[in-house]
Amino acid sequence: MYQQPQPMSKKKKIEIAILVALILWGLVFVINYIRYTHKKSLIFAIHITAKNYDDGEVEEYISLGYTYRMYRRTAITGEELVPFWVLRKNPKSLPDLPVMEEEYNVPENRSRQEKYRGLLYYYNKERELIGTYKCVNTSIDCEKAKGGHDEYDIVNKDPLTKTDAHVLEQFYDRFAFIDDSAKQDIAYGENGYIRTVYLYQLGLPKGVKTEADETYEAKILAKYADVKESNLDEEKMIASGDNYQFIVKSMDNNKWGIIKVSEEGEITEVLPFEYESINYDRDTGYYIMKKTDSWYVYDLKKNQKVSAESYYPIYNVWRNDNQTYYFKNGQDRTVGEDTFIDFKIYRIDGTSFLDKEHISCIGERGAYIMYITSDNNVLHFIDYGKTEKYKVQLKFSRMDYDEFSNPAFKIVSERETTLRIDVYNGRALGTGDPEHLFINTGHWEWND
Repeated sequence: MYQQPQPMSKKKKIEIAILVALILWGLVFVINYIRYTHKKSLIFAIHITAKNYDDGEVEEYISLGYTYRMYRRTAITGEELVPFWVLRKNPKSLPDLPVMEEEYNVPENRSRQEKYRGLLYYYNKERELIGTYKCVNTSIDCEKAKGGHDEYDIVNKDPLTKTDAHVLEQFYDRFAFIDDSAKQDIAYGENGYIRTVYLYQLGLPKGVKTEADETYEAKILAKYADVKESNLDEEKMIASGDNYQFIVKSMDNNKWGIIKVSEEGEITEVLPFEYESINYDRDTGYYIMKKTDSWYVYDLKKNQKVSAESYYPIYNVWRNDNQTYYFKNGQDRTVGEDTFIDFKIYRIDGTSFLDKEHISCIGERGAYIMYITSDNNVLHFIDYGKTEKYKVQLKFSRMDYDEFSNPAFKIVSERETTLRIDVYNGRALGTGDPEHLFINTGHWEWND
């Protein structure tokens, strides 16, 4: 006899619903926990970013009874997965910038040395003391910052056009860049440390009197991983910014950007910190940039690219006497045991101008270009019509040198239409006297 099943009681239905809900909740929790351990956002969660902190932010994903938090503050960093009733950790904000000492002895610096007894000294045009700096991260090793470099170090890749770094000049008589780098185990270039560069507001400790009209509170305004020079005062050999715009590297992501500093000390971001390389070209006022895998020449005044993009690094940009723009790039090459950069020249639109093999050095001038072909050790001179005007047979092609070696040749003097070079007979120092050559670059003749 058929027996009709008893209807499920209301209580049983509730119990099954609760069990299903718990199973689903547990499944979601397991998935979210796995995502939490892989630092991924939670599913079925409300996303909130709390920015009401003066030292960063806290990002939250509020899910079914629990919260995933990511602390991005100076005072606290890290992640946590906690029940929803657990409040955010809120330690007191810590200053990201060091506080300067308010009282210390300032010895009289009669000879007005830039660095004296461990302190940096700053003077205005009237030679009045307007500020000193006492090292924060080291005892006495801080310096007035020089122009730094990135991993590409493009200004020093071609020995023929290599330049030394210059000290960055104080500006507005109120601010300066300080290299206060503590030595680290991780090497950075040839310096042996990771740079710490401060933008410093010049000032004097309490109790120090000065003849200057006004003084300011000594304080650090910003911290960067590096700074590069742009304009250069060739008379004083001191670098400065491009209209108070400076190329600096972020401490947070080690990317380059450009800032502008006002006379009041306000720092404005001109270009964001998202570039692998930024370099200023003094001849044209353009910037050479690398972002992701592309190199290009950039006009910051017009905020636009002015060159074709290149996969290989761009090392220089210039214009000739006819106001035609060119840029130089290069590719790392290894032939046998010889490693070098194979340089090329392109017009600014990307049209090839000089694309021969084994060009190891290039020097550009307004009316001509000189370059070395390393496979035959010849120094070539060509005009911008690609006509070869002159050539010199060298003994070798290497242009780098030190206290034990010679370059292939050295420019001794250069005037409007006269170039004097010394051609060396051997790579090793002391290998005979160099041959003195005088070249008339106006008529391309020997000058005896």
